Amino acid sequence: MKAVRRWQGLATTGSVLALALGALALMPGAAVASTHACGNHTIVIEQETEPGKPKTKYKLPIKQIVTQGVSCTSAYKVITAFYGGKPTEGFKCGSGKFKVPKYTIPQQCTKPGKKIQFAGQGG
Repeated sequence: MKAVRRWQGLATTGSVLALALGALALMPGAAVASTHACGNHTIVIEQETEPGKPKTKYKLPIKQIVTQGVSCTSAYKVITAFYGGKPTEGFKCGSGKFKVPKYTIPQQCTKPGKKIQFAGQGG
């Protein structure tokens, strides 16, 4: 009788351990839930070509915008600031390492807990 109780205790402990490990395995899924695929977007950059003349507007297509922990609207603002040479709201931007379409350059802007990946115009 004592042997049966011992096995029941071990089975209960094993079940609780399996449930705890299962819950731990699902926790990284919460970070994935905040990932957004924002698609493609065209930004407009204004640059001064000659002093005294109006600024010239250039349209720049941005492809494969994917965000994590950031809304698409905020990502558009950060990308526009990045290409316009303005502050990027605390994001650190640079080259990324992920697949992008031909003739584009992988770019990534990160901030603790937040990430924006996009394919910028390139050659």
